[in-house]
Amino acid sequence: MRKLIPWMLVLALAGCAEEEGTDVPGEGEDLGLGELSSEDDKEDGMWGAATTCKAIPDLPPLSSPRIIVSLHGLTLRLVDEAAGYDKVFPIGPGAIDSSPSSLTYQESLSMYPLLRYDTQDFELRPATITACKIWWRDPATGKRLPVFAGLPFLSWSGNYGMHGPIDNYRAANGGTLRRGFVSHGCLRMEAADVLEVYARIRGVARVPVRVSREPERDADGVRVDVPGRWFGSECRADADCDFQNGFCLDNPVGGRGYCAQACSRTCPDKAGYPVSFCVADPGAPERGVCALKEQAENRGCRPGDHLVPTARTRFNEPAVSATVCLPGSRGWIGDRCLADGDCLDGTSCVPVDGAGGVGMCTQGCTSSCPDQPGRPWTACVEEPALGGDTCLRQCTPDDQGAECPEGFLCEDRPRADPSRPAVDACVPL
Repeated sequence: MRKLIPWMLVLALAGCAEEEGTDVPGEGEDLGLGELSSEDDKEDGMWGAATTCKAIPDLPPLSSPRIIVSLHGLTLRLVDEAAGYDKVFPIGPGAIDSSPSSLTYQESLSMYPLLRYDTQDFELRPATITACKIWWRDPATGKRLPVFAGLPFLSWSGNYGMHGPIDNYRAANGGTLRRGFVSHGCLRMEAADVLEVYARIRGVARVPVRVSREPERDADGVRVDVPGRWFGSECRADADCDFQNGFCLDNPVGGRGYCAQACSRTCPDKAGYPVSFCVADPGAPERGVCALKEQAENRGCRPGDHLVPTARTRFNEPAVSATVCLPGSRGWIGDRCLADGDCLDGTSCVPVDGAGGVGMCTQGCTSSCPDQPGRPWTACVEEPALGGDTCLRQCTPDDQGAECPEGFLCEDRPRADPSRPAVDACVPL
């Protein structure tokens, strides 16, 4: 993995702050957290269950576990093929960084170790995990709060760790997770989930941890996600939307469906997810469907495939409006598109043979292509199917080409500049 943008030279330590050479997590005296609610931020000594170490569940340990983290997918997957164990947990990774001078600009703050150390591969060891972490000290004010709630802390890169949910940390169960971009770099988990992960991997000498920006996909291109989908979750059939009255809507831009529910004016909300909103169905405007509002937790609608922030009025109440996540193109190199107007910053929509009128945003090139922060990297490659030397999105075969949209494969291609090595890129099927 190469650095995001060469001119970003300021290595701002974001959040669950990295201390170079730090392996053993201490008592969290220097860890950033992310925004706290007014109730959680009270230094009032009324700690409830927060200062009590939570019981580690008695679960069969794994002998050869490994962990796969998807930041935009908001998932942590714990796998042990030998034991037949495979479970996906929801997470709350780092907030989207808005500081132009930061290494993680427009990235989740959890991307810092990947960019700083030029790798996706980390590990947990007995010396870097603890069964019970309680206190955190605010580095700016010196305030001490027991936000880690007596739950495990598992360090995968210095002070970047997996820990409990922080929100409502006084609760007997350890708190409540917001599944979204909420932390200063650590990976928040449900209390019961971080307890299970700790119980399953404790005592293992080395647990590989692979961290990726893009949602994880299996060998068939199906997105890895938690059971219990919700509005905006990726789907292939109505049965994938396993909530009351859920169904799978077509996404004509992205080619992958997304979960919704019919509505006449209002929609239900789900704990830990962004607020929902009833809008006209983009494909059948005579009916209403539920969508998620864009909030800090799902900034840019990044967890959705080809879902973008879109201003819409409420169905049957046009005086009320909101920005919601609906089908569209993000408009950068490698994104699917329907017309040139979908593509941004000098790119255009190039038709793709056999894609049913869908194209790909790209531009011609001679040796190199531009990159954008927070997006997959690009390369100038020879691609006859797109008319010659073209900017394409780079991809990672080890991650099943998760960077590639529907209708594209991750394959080796020669660069337009023959002096440079070939590259793996997303190319049309």
